[in-house]
Amino acid sequence: MSCGKAEERENMKVQIKKLKKNAVIPTRGSSSAAGYDLYACIESSVVIKPHATEQIGTGIAVAVPEGYFGAIFARSGLAHKKGLVPSNAV
Repeated sequence: MSCGKAEERENMKVQIKKLKKNAVIPTRGSSSAAGYDLYACIESSVVIKPHATEQIGTGIAVAVPEGYFGAIFARSGLAHKKGLVPSNAV
């Protein structure tokens, strides 16, 4: 007996396009990871002043399949230790 939803998730394809040469395609930390690690695409040094907002690009474009939701969450130890959060504050 096949569970259609689980099978569908396993076969889902997310299209990712590099917009910058030095961009890094997202990776999974392990096979049991809930999401992917996203990388900043920084072309020159960036200083983020306290209580300031800076836009840091990824250098990629992602096509999220219809019926799915894509979100960015701050999950790294560096983000926690330095108080860095995405502008959507999740």
